[in-house]
Amino acid sequence: MEQTFSRKQILGLGGATIAALASSSVFGEDHSSKKHSKKMKKSNAMPVGSAAEASTQCILKGKICINMCVDALSEGHTEMADCLRSVEETIALCEAFVTLSSLQSQATKKLASLCIESCERCATQCDKHADHHQECKDCAEACKTCISEFKKLLAA
Repeated sequence: MEQTFSRKQILGLGGATIAALASSSVFGEDHSSKKHSKKMKKSNAMPVGSAAEASTQCILKGKICINMCVDALSEGHTEMADCLRSVEETIALCEAFVTLSSLQSQATKKLASLCIESCERCATQCDKHADHHQECKDCAEACKTCISEFKKLLAA
């Protein structure tokens, strides 16, 4: 079966892919062996790498899900509206989490709590459509991974 992508889907995937690659290079690299200036103080950074990576995957899968929801809504499938809204909210929070965690913000853990709530709502909505939309299934799985990583971060 041949799958076709709209221009909007390709652009969305491209942006999400760039975000995923950028975050994996920021969070995945070990900087401990590099020499640092004497002026730099010791970092009290939280271990956010795996949560940020899970967030980028959630963003990617969510953008794919949004594109499918928009297409379904344009065809009159109004049952996708709640799914679309929950995914949009989750993407916004996950993008904020990636940004704040890369800045080593003190608000990172607080935002992780909000992300858990949003990811739970999103997974619930996407699970409703997972049997007939692979995009929803993938998004729900990404949300569940995020939830797990955020909980680990909050426990640290």
